[in-house]
Amino acid sequence: MKFSLKFDMIKGEYWYGGQIGDGVEMPVNAERERVNDSVKGFGDQSTPLFISNKGRYVWSDDGYVIKFDKGGVTAESDTAEIKLYEGFGTLRGAYLAASKRHFPPDGNMPDELMFRIPQYCTWIEMKKLQRQSGVLKYARSIINSGMPAGEIIIDDGWQRTFGDWEFKNLFFKNPGAMIDELHGMGFKVILWIVPFVSPKSPSFSYLKENGCLVRNADGSVAMRKWWDGTSAVLDMSEPKAFEWFTGVCRGLMEKYGVDGFKQDAADNKFYRADDITAGGVSPNGQTELWMRSALQFPFNELRASWKAGGVGVAQRLGDKRHRWEKYGGLRALIPNSLLLGLTGHPFSCPDMIGGGWAADFWKPQEFYDHELFIRWAECSTLMPMMQYSLSLWRLRNKRTAELCRAAAKFHLEFSDYIVKYANAARMTGEPIVRYMEYSFPNEGMEEVNQQFMLGDDYLVAPVVDKGAREKEVKLPKGEWKRVGTDDICEGGRAVTVKAEIDELPIFKLMKKN
Repeated sequence: MKFSLKFDMIKGEYWYGGQIGDGVEMPVNAERERVNDSVKGFGDQSTPLFISNKGRYVWSDDGYVIKFDKGGVTAESDTAEIKLYEGFGTLRGAYLAASKRHFPPDGNMPDELMFRIPQYCTWIEMKKLQRQSGVLKYARSIINSGMPAGEIIIDDGWQRTFGDWEFKNLFFKNPGAMIDELHGMGFKVILWIVPFVSPKSPSFSYLKENGCLVRNADGSVAMRKWWDGTSAVLDMSEPKAFEWFTGVCRGLMEKYGVDGFKQDAADNKFYRADDITAGGVSPNGQTELWMRSALQFPFNELRASWKAGGVGVAQRLGDKRHRWEKYGGLRALIPNSLLLGLTGHPFSCPDMIGGGWAADFWKPQEFYDHELFIRWAECSTLMPMMQYSLSLWRLRNKRTAELCRAAAKFHLEFSDYIVKYANAARMTGEPIVRYMEYSFPNEGMEEVNQQFMLGDDYLVAPVVDKGAREKEVKLPKGEWKRVGTDDICEGGRAVTVKAEIDELPIFKLMKKN
């Protein structure tokens, strides 16, 4: 059966939603054309939700293709009805109505420490050459530099093979002692893990025999190509597979003291519509089940999810390049983080500072863009979470190291405020990082997506252009004080402010008009 929806935009209407990686293209108005396909997915978080600044929203219980064509909107699905809901006044009104009806917050949130202290991931630092000695050296460098101990993520390469989630004996001689030492330094220890299972894994036969692996349409075990090879995939709709996976994780926690998991992959593209699964779920359904398994662990991280609005798990943006650009670089962080919040994912983390593509760092330090590191750290410092990977604190460029350490300190200074809004979000579902239009409707803020409101009080306007030493900031109506100065600005206008390499423009709302 075919389901469809067709309607026209209202005068002055702007729409936001869909795949989070498409946040850089939001919003869409009557002058633009845009197609968004939540059936195929995007390799990151995705939702069946679009929201309008005129108090309307579109929702379906499954994926659909939506087309914006210069004022006309059409949406089609093969699996579920698509509806337009109206009458909620503003962007915030439409979001709260959608949240209440379709994805009410579950009351959960990741561990508070994830918001308070920067996170450290070994991926860019060590790539696939994860070693016990290297992890400890990395952790000691954090402490010795004066950076705070927080969550340390041991990335791909610690395991024997996919599906055999045990430390590789050759490189981790005594993982229990390593984790004890990390705990002694004040770190929480997180392990990278994926839903893929290698045929070489000792668990492969058990999982196959018990129907725990996704099957092709002909009944054979599906072997799917992904960035680390070709593997079988857990069928999370089979209760035995879900139990096996969470049992493996809890076993690592009990045996070694592991605190949580970075649950990578489970992207829609690794499944097929004609797959045979225990629960008869769609590719999006598998992604959703993988996401929901993360609720078992207070320290968690996801990079791909479906219909995760209102679910109390941490969502990291998709991997970014060591570049300034809008598509997949620094300029994507704010727009995509804003869209995460507006689609029900308040517990967000931008990608690793400087970028998360390992290939961008296969070169000497002198070829890195040090200005980019600094601006990336500044952009991340007042996000709900921030994550380092490359040990910027010990770069030979001392100015870069100093300013990246300063960003971590600044995050700590705002941690009580951030945690306050994280606790509120788990009950209300409201974003922590908010579009200007969300907080200040009908003031011409619809297309502003390179500055944001942090909660109710702070406007944050990071510099995201190479070489820039000033920033144009659109101040809503009211009285604003630039943080760190005595400057008071009257709002309702755009102002251009000084923003040297060590300056992050922040304004506190002192009085609303």
